Amino acid sequence: MQWKRESNLSRILGAVSRRLLSLSAGGSSEPRMEALEPRLVLSGTPLPSIGDLESPTNTVIRFETTYGDVDIEMFDTAAPITVTNFLNYVTSGRLDSTFFHRSDTDFVLQGGGFSYTNAGGLAEVSSDAPIVRETTGRSNVARTIAMARSTINSATSQFFINYVDNVGLDPTGPGNGFAVFGRVIQGWNVIQAIQARPPQNLTTDPAFAGTLASNFGEVPVTESFSTTTGVREAALVTLINAEIVKPQGAFTFFEDRLVMPEGYRSDTASELIELTNPNSQTMTYQVIARYETGVRENVIASGTIAANSSLEIALSRAGDAALNLVRSGTPYSLTIETAVSTDAEEFLPAGASLNRTDFNGTTSEAFFNPGLWSNSDLLTWDLPRIERNSLSREFIVWQNLTDQQLVVQTQFITATGTVDVFRVLPAYRRGGLEVHSLSLPEGTLAARVIAAQPIAVALSDFDLPSAGVAANAAYTPAFGVVGMPGGGTISGALAGVEVNTGFANLLSISNAGNTAAVVTIRLWSDTRLPTEDPITRSQIVLAGQRADFVIDPILLGITPGSRMSVTYTSGSAPVAVQYTNFAEAGRNAAAGAAKQDGYATMFATRLAERSIFSDVFLDPTRAGSANQQNVLAIFNPYATTAAVLTYNVQFLFSDGTVIDGATGTLDGNERTSIAIGSITDVVNKVNTGEQFRRFSIVVSGTVEDLSPPPGDGPEGGSFYSQTTSGLVSLMRLDTVLGRGIATGPNVTSFVLSLTDPVLTPGGTTPSPV
Repeated sequence: MQWKRESNLSRILGAVSRRLLSLSAGGSSEPRMEALEPRLVLSGTPLPSIGDLESPTNTVIRFETTYGDVDIEMFDTAAPITVTNFLNYVTSGRLDSTFFHRSDTDFVLQGGGFSYTNAGGLAEVSSDAPIVRETTGRSNVARTIAMARSTINSATSQFFINYVDNVGLDPTGPGNGFAVFGRVIQGWNVIQAIQARPPQNLTTDPAFAGTLASNFGEVPVTESFSTTTGVREAALVTLINAEIVKPQGAFTFFEDRLVMPEGYRSDTASELIELTNPNSQTMTYQVIARYETGVRENVIASGTIAANSSLEIALSRAGDAALNLVRSGTPYSLTIETAVSTDAEEFLPAGASLNRTDFNGTTSEAFFNPGLWSNSDLLTWDLPRIERNSLSREFIVWQNLTDQQLVVQTQFITATGTVDVFRVLPAYRRGGLEVHSLSLPEGTLAARVIAAQPIAVALSDFDLPSAGVAANAAYTPAFGVVGMPGGGTISGALAGVEVNTGFANLLSISNAGNTAAVVTIRLWSDTRLPTEDPITRSQIVLAGQRADFVIDPILLGITPGSRMSVTYTSGSAPVAVQYTNFAEAGRNAAAGAAKQDGYATMFATRLAERSIFSDVFLDPTRAGSANQQNVLAIFNPYATTAAVLTYNVQFLFSDGTVIDGATGTLDGNERTSIAIGSITDVVNKVNTGEQFRRFSIVVSGTVEDLSPPPGDGPEGGSFYSQTTSGLVSLMRLDTVLGRGIATGPNVTSFVLSLTDPVLTPGGTTPSPV
């Protein structure tokens, strides 16, 4: 029956009670994997300004819809009960992939109740207990959002946005009216675009058949709707993603994000996030887990982290069922979003790492910052080393960074040719491959992962014990790396490698292109004189193939135990390079090897302004001993010795303590190794409490070319200056616990590509600034 507005308030409210639906609890289900209206949103609509808000401390949420982004300011103070209830649905992910099920084009747009399932049917949003109807003092005028309900105090997840002024819906007494709790501050044109879509009566559509069919008399539909085929997901106006973009109390929006595609909770796995705030102001953060199946995502941690401080977030612990921040048995990725105060002179992205122990091995890797790369870089990822054998478990995982469903192609490079595997990846989902389940030929493989829209890719590789060897007594090295984005590069570097006899010291090189690469490898030692050439070798890698270059201390004349930096160039053929190091004796057998885990990290392809390491661990009972080593490597990649790097190393602890632990200078192509356990102030701080055993490192610096500029006479002077930390990497080894990791840093920004002539051997002198 067509509803008409009437001046009598009781008749209005009676009509509204028929139009704004009551809700009942129900299960949620996975949305169908059909393409939505295409819309690139990696960068997203620019966020509003603080000046657009009624109060700079109010919460703001973003609706990503089929037709665009809508930003909504919450009235935190006026409607605390209603806002808290609504944000519970947002942060739990229950509003994601729901659709707007009612659009009365001269009244309201309603949603929050239903999603479209894989089976082509309907699922209700799982609801919490109803809330009381607040009297918020805000009127139901156009652009405001309010909670839908049937009887008083019955609102759960459903909401409506007022298309027009509907002051007749305002509360006038204890038993009537609807609670306004926010307003649209950006994206009203998106709401109007939905309003312009002619609603359809879908009460008889087979997909909506059943007791809930009466709810679908005025469903807004997209241009894809066809009366012949009936309801399909692409025909529904979908709320693809609902997310907090500014938390309550913060004076700024989330400005940066880090992602880690890897994550899995089981009875045998332990996972830990280390988060670093390198800013001089408090940082606000939220951590989102995005799952492969089921409810797509939820916020698992949020809060603030003090200036120049580090924070530990335990996600799961083997055998500890009470620690349940993440869902068990469902693979997930992690996204960390951060912001600082608007009056900060400079905003530095956070540092974060994921430390994961499973299969009796430990991996640690820095989160990836997609905002530092172009969208085109994020379409192609290379993984140079995958150890496929019967005693290995390998996982390639990826995170969809967009609101579009994608097809992900993984091209494996094997000894007998290439093998392509395709997987569908829904919007914002985590996906991946169990490589050991794909019937690929055994041996060392490489892979290139390709998608039409931006993704992030990582690899985990775990060894298994041989038959009859107990898992907790076996030497089973593990490693994890974030892939190399951008399809490889013609120049790269790694600040720190360790060269020992009895170890596989490998540079794994993959060439997924169509041209053979002649890769020139240069090894730079701590003891090299400024006039001395590095150790230089070449490795040919044919098109569509991979190869390993072995850093053999005997063949190369390197003193065992040496620490070195490595650079490569590959002519015009881009390649990807990964460093891997593990003890060769006793692998998969009983313990007794020098370490349990393999060192592995990807080569850097860009020079950073500042480098951050979040996963540093020092046990004072073994500090400075051979049983426990934390070695920070710093390399100045400038080709001319006159380009001097002045570096500064700071140590950040959870209570805000900052220790300036190491400073120095390095000429071009010079390196140094810093043993953290030998820095007295750091060891003394760690000794003051167990909570300080984990801490962070921030490396900053400046490169200046001190050669006299032409025409300036005998006085000379500095004519080139670049803020940079140089190239930095961390190697951490605990032979008692059997844990060893090698990792690159988070970086605050990039300042140069390593293909720049000033960074390549024989390159040009830096140009004046």
